[in-house]
Amino acid sequence: MLFEFTLSQLAERLGLEAPELDARCRGVSTDTRHIQPGDLFVALKGEHFNGNLFAEQALRSGAAAVLLDEAPTEQLSGPWLLFGDTQSEGNIKSAQDAYGELAGWQREAFTGPLVAITGSAGKTTTKQLMASVLAQQFNTWMTQGNLNNHIGAPKTLLALSPVHQAAVVELGASGLGEIAYTAKWVKPRVGIITNAAAAHLEGFGSLQGVVQTKGELIDFVAADGTVVLNADDPAFAQWCERAGDKTVVSFGFADQADVRADDIELAVSGSRFTVSRRGEDWQQPITLAFPGKHNVANALAVFAAALAFGLLPEQIAAGLEAATAVSGRMKSLSGPRGMMLIDDSYNANPASIKAAIDVISLAPCAWLVLGDMAELGAEAGQAHGDIGRYAKQQGIDTLVATGPLSKLTVEAFGDQGYWLPARDDVAAFINQTAPDQTTVLVKGSRSAGMDEVVRLLQRFAGE
Repeated sequence: MLFEFTLSQLAERLGLEAPELDARCRGVSTDTRHIQPGDLFVALKGEHFNGNLFAEQALRSGAAAVLLDEAPTEQLSGPWLLFGDTQSEGNIKSAQDAYGELAGWQREAFTGPLVAITGSAGKTTTKQLMASVLAQQFNTWMTQGNLNNHIGAPKTLLALSPVHQAAVVELGASGLGEIAYTAKWVKPRVGIITNAAAAHLEGFGSLQGVVQTKGELIDFVAADGTVVLNADDPAFAQWCERAGDKTVVSFGFADQADVRADDIELAVSGSRFTVSRRGEDWQQPITLAFPGKHNVANALAVFAAALAFGLLPEQIAAGLEAATAVSGRMKSLSGPRGMMLIDDSYNANPASIKAAIDVISLAPCAWLVLGDMAELGAEAGQAHGDIGRYAKQQGIDTLVATGPLSKLTVEAFGDQGYWLPARDDVAAFINQTAPDQTTVLVKGSRSAGMDEVVRLLQRFAGE
């Protein structure tokens, strides 16, 4: 935490009556298993948990006080604060909202560069690249793992400490209004939208719903900050209009992009390209260890954001070239019999799978291994078939898939397409059938669990 606060100060900020007992808090926790002495315990609720039931346990574990949205069912041994619809003012209606308010309070105390990133694809990789660049000049904190939702974004802000000089916050959404909810606490100096694509359509309703929700980030970028937008995205003009008088810096491959790449050389192992900015007389060569043209675009977004913070092209290049992939995000691994195993199993949507196909299509022998894409709603069947046709058009040698929807992918792919009922069947089939030195890319939505295929193939490689 950047600052300490009292329970009575929190009550005033939330529009509540002062508590009977006051306490000084120097941290915030939502999990009794990880409470530190002096923490405020915030009793979050979800479909399968209710933090209000653990209030006394939190106090006994060292919490200075607890924040509840249900009246305690027993006499508590320490200070507590209760609120709900009948007590609170404004938009503070639950412990979750109060948790966000605490995160916003923490954000106000942080004065360093802060970047927020959203988009349908590329958020996590862009986050990694951005943090690596900022780390060239600042002690940088970033969103850990996939903590990018209504709980994860506040948690990221609340983890800021006095040692941190810059921050990178990833914002995800699966439905309308979710970016606005988190961005209002984050209030970035620079906001990046990587793209908008057909992902989580069950929650958004349509691609236009995706565009609108990703664009919510723009509304919360500081008035004198910078909005970084993808000049190649069909929603670019719409987002520019939404930005109004705010400074917009575009990136991409279009001639009109402010920050663009030329002399692009793509390989399965990474890429080389030269970055320039329209109207400025410099060119910066980059060697990136992240494969695919989509990752060149991610690097351009980071370049644009870093320039907005005043970093020099050579400093940005050093940070980009120092970045390394994380598990499940186009990470190259050793497979059996000299195979190159590309682990892209963390998540999937139609745009990200097509981008991955473009990468492995450069290999002499390319196998695509897929699980189902989730949350596509009524478009799911069509989307899965489209992937099979696209893979065939791009020259993928063999497609192996599992999951009920992926049957449609295999059918659309045709010859050399194989559907198997379980993930261990997929791994065994690849181990027994794929030629030596094959490039094998594994991808699917998180719910498909395709990381298990990766682990099994690595196990085969070690035998």
